[in-house]
Amino acid sequence: MAEVVARLAQIRASTSGLLAGLDEQRWSDSDVRAPSVLPDWTRGHVLTHLARNADGIVATYAGALRDEIVPRYPKGPAGRSADIEAGAGRSAVELLADVRDSADRLDRLFGALSDAGAWERLTDGERPASAWLNTRWREVEIHRADLGGSYGAADWPAAFIAYLLPRLANEVSERAIQSLRVVVADDIATMSGLGGSVWTSGEEPDPVTVRGPDWAVLAWLIGRPTLARNQLSAQPELAAWS
Repeated sequence: MAEVVARLAQIRASTSGLLAGLDEQRWSDSDVRAPSVLPDWTRGHVLTHLARNADGIVATYAGALRDEIVPRYPKGPAGRSADIEAGAGRSAVELLADVRDSADRLDRLFGALSDAGAWERLTDGERPASAWLNTRWREVEIHRADLGGSYGAADWPAAFIAYLLPRLANEVSERAIQSLRVVVADDIATMSGLGGSVWTSGEEPDPVTVRGPDWAVLAWLIGRPTLARNQLSAQPELAAWS
C-alpha cells in the first residue's frame, strides 16, 4: 500500500503541473490546432487523448468497485482513435476543460479505491487496479512533453526518469536492429542518480554508443528523438515502444 500511496502522490503532482502549465501557456484555438511532437497529431489530439485516457481508467476503476471487469476502451482501438479524432478540433477552452474535468473524475476514483481498499481488484486485462497508476503517470508526463510547449523532456521529474529509464533500457535489445551501448552521462545535466549506468545489446564488436543525460536517453527510448534536443552522441533507430 505504501507504494500505491507514493505513486498516487507522484501522479497528483504531475497532473497539477500539467494543468498549471496549460493555464500558463494560454493557448488560443489556433495554438491547439498546431502540430504536436507526435506525427499527424495536433495539440488537440494529444489533449483529447489525455482526457479519454483518464476516462477510460475511470470506467475500469468504477467497474472494479462493482467487482466487474470493464474495458478501458469498450469500442476497441478503432473506437478510441475515432473518439480522439472527433475531439481534436474543439476550441482551446473546451479541450482544456476536458483535460481538467477528466483528471478530476479520475482523482475521485483514486480516492474511492483507496477508501475501499480495492487496489488489488482485477480490472481490464486481468490487471490489478494498482497497475494502471504507472500507466497514467507515463501518459501525463510523456504527453505533456508531446504538446510541444514550454515543457520538455529535460523537465521530467527525476523520480519519473529513475522509474522508467531502467525498464526501457533493460529491454533495448528487443527493439534494437544493431548492437548498442547505452550510457547515461554522469554530469550536471543528469538528474536521476543513474549517471554512469550502462546497458548493452547485441554481440557486434563495435556497438553504436548512445550517450547523454538521463532525460535525453529516455526521450530516445520512448521514440521521441526530437525531445532529446541533440544531447545524444547517436540516435539509432529502435522498433516502436508499446
